Amino acid sequence: MYDEWKPIYSALVTDIMDQLGYRDQAMTPDIRPSRPDAFIAGPALTIDAYADASPDPDPYGQIFTAYDQASPGDVFVIATNGEERSGLWGELLSTAAQARGVESVLTDGLVRDVRQMNAMGYHCFCKGYSPLDSAGRILAKTINQPITCGGVQVQPGDFILADYDGVAVIPAAIKGEVHKKAMEKLAGENVVRDELAAGQSPREVFDRYGIL
Repeated sequence: MYDEWKPIYSALVTDIMDQLGYRDQAMTPDIRPSRPDAFIAGPALTIDAYADASPDPDPYGQIFTAYDQASPGDVFVIATNGEERSGLWGELLSTAAQARGVESVLTDGLVRDVRQMNAMGYHCFCKGYSPLDSAGRILAKTINQPITCGGVQVQPGDFILADYDGVAVIPAAIKGEVHKKAMEKLAGENVVRDELAAGQSPREVFDRYGIL
């Protein structure tokens, strides 16, 4: 799904968004893929979670609601608002999500069961790992509302593009324009790469194409 985004990478779309005046659309660089080939391209289904040690009769309730509302190709985007002790996401939630066609999760907090997620091919970007369960430590409180994750405001439906370089958040309103301009620049970069590989001067190539 969203195969048209596979040739595109995060540095390319952030360059395009810089040109369009959206200069703060990359999440903080401490959010890393759980494996080098992890790649995310899809619309955000947002989850807002907060540190909360109080007893709760349904500690996973909002996560289950998010699962029920998810569509194939969605990306679970989880803001943890500074809670960095426990893993709100793990193997079993990934298994359920994958069965629903949701192949990726992104959080500015921690996850657990990382080896199992990697083995099943699940795409995960996070700040780190923890064996601790989320129950009694962090609670998802709202879904499909605006959140701040990794220092970027994410609206439900914003398009997430994430790879080894980092995480880009593309506002839904400019998704089509960003894709079009990114593909155009990608074609130009291919030409520039060929000329540089042939020994052309970087200055001359940049002056000719405006790409480097």
